[in-house]
Amino acid sequence: MAEDTKNKILKSAVKLFSKNNYHAVSMTEIADGANISKGTLYWYFDSKEELFREIAFDGINHFNNLFKDIVQEDSRSDEKIREIVKCVLETLVKHLGIIDVFRNNVELISRDFKDTIEAKHQKNIEIVAQIVEQGIDEGLIKSENPADISIMILSVLFTPHTKELLDDAENVEKKINFIYGFIMNGISRKEQQDEK
Repeated sequence: MAEDTKNKILKSAVKLFSKNNYHAVSMTEIADGANISKGTLYWYFDSKEELFREIAFDGINHFNNLFKDIVQEDSRSDEKIREIVKCVLETLVKHLGIIDVFRNNVELISRDFKDTIEAKHQKNIEIVAQIVEQGIDEGLIKSENPADISIMILSVLFTPHTKELLDDAENVEKKINFIYGFIMNGISRKEQQDEK
């Protein structure tokens, strides 16, 4: 019951933050959207900033855990990169509003919050870089800086225009294949050998 109420609050907040900026959303609107009293909302979250932080950190931690699991898989690096693309796109299609939450609000939150988000994002870069290093060792990926390649992979997946790319959710598999091909064509060692 308590978990259901918390999920309703989070869902209401994501919906409101995705349509409005952080300062335009009130705790009353969030409570109304969750069909609970404002007092109940404050039972779960002390402030709007705490609620927003939970949404943001849950999203980043979700991807962090996914990426950690993928790194541990016993498969080739190109298969792991495809799995990252698949997991990210399927998650974003399922929770499309979360993209707008960040797009509408990232500049409105405190410096401390941005620093924490950046530190969590850096962890994701480091995890994906491990897959890139594996790919370099396998001879599948260019011998370039793994962190730079990792940043480029994540930039492709988390562009501000991802929502437009995913609006046609019925063709997710096609989008996964397109983005995976786009990434691999850019980092493949084959291309590097062709240049020589």
